[in-house]
Amino acid sequence: MKRFLGVVLAATMALSLAACGSSGSSGAAKSGSSAAGSAAASSEASASSGAADGDVIEMKLANPNPVGDVKDLASIKFSELAAEKTNGRVQIKVYSGGQLGDARDTIEGLGLGTNEIVCESLGTLDAYTSLANIDAIPYMYRDYDHYAKVMLGGELGKEILEKVGEEGNFKLLGGMYRGARECTTKKKFTTPEELKGLKIRVPNQQVYIDAWNVLGASPTPLALTETFTALQQNTVEAQENATIESYGFGFYDVCDYLVKTNHVYSTDLFIFNRDYFNNLPEDIQQALIEAADEASAYRTELSLDKEAEYEQMFKDKGVEIVEIDTQPFADKFDGFTEEYFPELVDWANQIAAVE
Repeated sequence: MKRFLGVVLAATMALSLAACGSSGSSGAAKSGSSAAGSAAASSEASASSGAADGDVIEMKLANPNPVGDVKDLASIKFSELAAEKTNGRVQIKVYSGGQLGDARDTIEGLGLGTNEIVCESLGTLDAYTSLANIDAIPYMYRDYDHYAKVMLGGELGKEILEKVGEEGNFKLLGGMYRGARECTTKKKFTTPEELKGLKIRVPNQQVYIDAWNVLGASPTPLALTETFTALQQNTVEAQENATIESYGFGFYDVCDYLVKTNHVYSTDLFIFNRDYFNNLPEDIQQALIEAADEASAYRTELSLDKEAEYEQMFKDKGVEIVEIDTQPFADKFDGFTEEYFPELVDWANQIAAVE
């Protein structure tokens, strides 16, 4: 795989600082599947206005992650490709750093029309369909290659994304490797037994809460944007995320250890309200699909290229990298899907069967 030169990443990051919007607004909405489609009429009007006569269609893309990290870079790449492939008819303004709100706020905002796109993980859609939880079942994939065969262009992955989209009223574009989830923690652990009572920040998704309860920890649902302060104030003692994202949020300043649990391989996407997307002109829809696929491939390659580099950056900040035997952790999840998410058993079995 082609390796990106450090100077290229640095230059791209610099461009991202200039490209991201400096202001924006967010809106609150009722939770639940109705939120995604509650403003279908206004979404349709927004999508169609100006499109028929070739006027510019402006979109706001919300990303809770910091300016300059890989998700921000992927969002900017998507914006650039969308403009290029539509001859400037689509202009996407990227709001990174949580400017438009956290993941939940901005996903609800898709139905309200406060933003048109969110760059987030498949799992964040669990409030709209249980199938989205398939993104975070622990130790479901044997390794990255297994994950990639399923979710990065595989037919089963496409079927999952389409089903989630149908059930939640979303249009899901692209599919990016988020990175294997690992733990940054104030307390070192190498076995499941040492996790007992550990106060760990998790996303506000039931699958993560259940998983860390199974391991004996004390999971605390919390927005990622609030996690640094929570670690600083000892409200939580650990958090888990992809290494690159953990570095982007500065967790090296508040955690002494990075434990390589590699417990979840998850997928980021470009998420639209389904009604809004379907009311765009067909040529615009196709251009956005192509742009999302290319931006996703760029993000996946970048993440793969940079995982080891960011691990070294943690070391350079004085964080101890803890290698562990993941099998005892994986063994704790025998029967997990059957007990907690029986509706996902068939999907999980299909994923396991992919060679």
